[in-house]
Amino acid sequence: MTGKMGNRAALVVLVLVLAGIPASIVGYQYWLRPALADHRVVDIAALVPENGGFSPDLIRVGVGETITLRFAADDVAHGIAIGPGLDIDLGQIDPGHVGEVTLTPDSPGVYTYYCNTWCSPNHWRMRGILEVVDPTAAGAVGAPPDPIIEALIAASVDIDAKPQLAEGISPDRPNGEQKLETVEVPPGLLDPTWRLSHTPAEGLVALQAQNPEVADDVLTDVTAYLWSEPTPTVEIKELFAKNCAACHGELGAGDGPAATSTLETPVAFADVAWFRRGDIWYAKIRRGGMGTDMPNFGTLFTIEETRLLVDYLWSLSFGES
Repeated sequence: MTGKMGNRAALVVLVLVLAGIPASIVGYQYWLRPALADHRVVDIAALVPENGGFSPDLIRVGVGETITLRFAADDVAHGIAIGPGLDIDLGQIDPGHVGEVTLTPDSPGVYTYYCNTWCSPNHWRMRGILEVVDPTAAGAVGAPPDPIIEALIAASVDIDAKPQLAEGISPDRPNGEQKLETVEVPPGLLDPTWRLSHTPAEGLVALQAQNPEVADDVLTDVTAYLWSEPTPTVEIKELFAKNCAACHGELGAGDGPAATSTLETPVAFADVAWFRRGDIWYAKIRRGGMGTDMPNFGTLFTIEETRLLVDYLWSLSFGES
């Protein structure tokens, strides 16, 4: 009898020890470690939007204050990033794991922490706000004016109007760079700002007027080359892959895994016939698409990242990858 009681007691002790190890780890991670830290530590639960999204979804920190943000994936895998301009990407955090970042903001601003891994049909709602405030300054920090969007507004351009089919532009661009040396290019076409507010079809017309003796296939190749420069960086390709490909497809064909669940069929950037002015796509990226599931990315990307992303869309349109 004594032997059986001893075995049972040993089993109970073993169970308590095994149960206590995970409990002690959780206790250290969520209570003891924050209490021992010499600066503020904020634990943020990450759940799919249907179950609450981020909690908390608003964090205020003072200029010059050090803070550690700890993101716990409590249901499915989430990719955590913070922008614009902070260059913080914690990568994918698997269920039950924690990713963290420590930062000391040196100027006031409003930033967004968000999920960039497709986690649910309402993935785009998964956003939280990191507000950096200067207690010595009055008033909230707003976004600076955007000259590209302001120019569109001043010109009464409807960025949500349905695009019209473009004509005369081929998606192929063989030897466009070499052919560029054989034609006379109007100065406007060499200006990225001009190209941003004009379509390739308009560029082709300008080239044809300047080079009436040159074959159209040469001019279309030159046009395609001009509109798909510069060559996209790895960082911009990753930005597209993490934030756009779920709907628009890995290569911009409008065939991403979420394409069938959106209010409208995502635009196929790979189809040059449906492409619009670059400044309109820029505005839609930053503001979102009214009447569609296209969210705003102006709170996530910098202006420069958005410009480079538009350039990448042209590369997809003209067959580059």
